[in-house]
Amino acid sequence: MSRYAPTVAVIIPAYNAAATLDRTLKSAVASLRHCVDAAGLTVEADIIVVDDRSTDDTPNIVKRWAQQYPTVKLHINAENRGPGFARNEGVRQTSAQYLFFLDADDVFYDNHIHTCLAALLADDALGYVFTRMKIDMPMHPEWRDSLDESCPINFCVRRVWHEWIKGFAEEEDFRTYRTEDTLYRMCLRKLVKHKKIDVETCEQFISPGNALDRQRQKLAMSKADWAKSGISDGFVMTDQMKEVSLDRLMHVERIAGRV
Repeated sequence: MSRYAPTVAVIIPAYNAAATLDRTLKSAVASLRHCVDAAGLTVEADIIVVDDRSTDDTPNIVKRWAQQYPTVKLHINAENRGPGFARNEGVRQTSAQYLFFLDADDVFYDNHIHTCLAALLADDALGYVFTRMKIDMPMHPEWRDSLDESCPINFCVRRVWHEWIKGFAEEEDFRTYRTEDTLYRMCLRKLVKHKKIDVETCEQFISPGNALDRQRQKLAMSKADWAKSGISDGFVMTDQMKEVSLDRLMHVERIAGRV
């Protein structure tokens, strides 16, 4: 690799994603192309799809893209381990300095990679940056900032900080209830300097069982109305999740020198 070009990886965990993966890969390739061609920023990049033992055509779709675009690479997990493990495994498959994460049913806009990377290259003190997302559902505006601060797709993090916080939680209950991304962003937020870039650069879609689907009723209300409604937000916190979360947050406090 070049001594000077920043190295970038887009990590895409995928499980039975054949219905949406072409759209997702098209967006990642286009965002990289915009970074290099339109914005003039030279990067060395990998787009790593981590197939979590899909039973549909997911791996074959990736192989077809890889034939046309050498930046696209396929890694197949030995067994189904969930999105937290898949994201961490994608990081382990690359030595890239700057990490992006994209779910297999969402998309980057053309400006996403350049917007995030340029901000990090301009300020060495920033550990990560994040942007605004377009959300594919009716939503009360009070929730948008909190979603921008917890989603796995709208940010770029320096690899060192991913490693310092031990990556995404991989434990079974996080795999079941899909809240590893919220804990990951919470740990980063508490540990490193970061900045929100007030530009819309990616889009998250609702799909059965994902975080948006679980929170559909909640997100349609104001925060005050939801607090009075008694409607669940769909999130579960098991004893295992509490234990892991406390351990991770204490780890962050020790790194930061606060304990």
